[in-house]
Amino acid sequence: MREPFNCLVCGKRVEPSSVHPACRRTCGTSICQAAYYKQCSTQTEQFRQRNRIKQLQLQGVDMVTCAVCNQAFEMIHHNHLKTHGLTVKEYKNIYPNLPTLNSRMKQTRGQGALTRSHYLNYVGKDPERELYEFLTGALLGDGCLEKTISKRNARYAEGGSNQKYLEWKYKFLSQYFSCSFNERLSSPHTKTGQRYQGWWLRTKVHPVLTEIHSLWYDGKKILPQSFISEYLTEFALAIWFYDDGCSTGGLRFYTFAFSDDEVGFLAALLESRFGLHGNILKNQNNQPFLNLNAASKRRFRKIAYKFSLPGMEYKLNF
Repeated sequence: MREPFNCLVCGKRVEPSSVHPACRRTCGTSICQAAYYKQCSTQTEQFRQRNRIKQLQLQGVDMVTCAVCNQAFEMIHHNHLKTHGLTVKEYKNIYPNLPTLNSRMKQTRGQGALTRSHYLNYVGKDPERELYEFLTGALLGDGCLEKTISKRNARYAEGGSNQKYLEWKYKFLSQYFSCSFNERLSSPHTKTGQRYQGWWLRTKVHPVLTEIHSLWYDGKKILPQSFISEYLTEFALAIWFYDDGCSTGGLRFYTFAFSDDEVGFLAALLESRFGLHGNILKNQNNQPFLNLNAASKRRFRKIAYKFSLPGMEYKLNF
């Protein structure tokens, strides 16, 4: 039998019989639970960061040391200084002769400064219809446009495990934008500890992508109906299918990120433009997706075979 304990957040004395068995550290209120989980996630992140620093030190990477707590970092960040009640400016005023960046971070930041306006001197094709068709299919699928508060412009980003397909996307987008394509390992899985190989595609920020971002995002991804109506061609449809489609059993387009009305718009557009009739179904989480009937599946197959792309051959086995 469990002993009474004090909530680690509010300090309240807790009788085990009065709370859920899973509540072993808090009084069980939503506020205390949320605060406790946030604290745990912060501690986990700090532990991971310390391990990363140790690995870098073993590789011979130089570090800078916080003058307040003597912890080693690649960069003394404002989030760390907040734990000492300091801002970066205050820290630099107190310790004017101490560095806040190691040599690797200085080099990285220097390179970033040189490429912030890289789109101005990148010699690429002017945006054309094929690019907008590609982005329509990709944004309906796995692609996203990122725009941070600190950046004036947006960029395209996508990650995954299908190297050949992402490499094809990288080559396509490189016609228009400066891009990077890197292999990466995921963070360790929280349960198994395993890390998985993947690839990450990013463009540099660009005003064209910013304009499209303003149409597709309003706090979350939305469907700009006029844009999609203009650029959802057979090519865009194929990209959408390769990103978020499935041909096992019926032919499905997964649209979990969109509302019922938005998916209804897509279903109507598929039928009127391509003659593809789809029913709107729901998964166990009540999220909508499109399921095409057998005749539409055969019709779509003819479209997809016009755009057989590297790494996606397996999706055409229907």
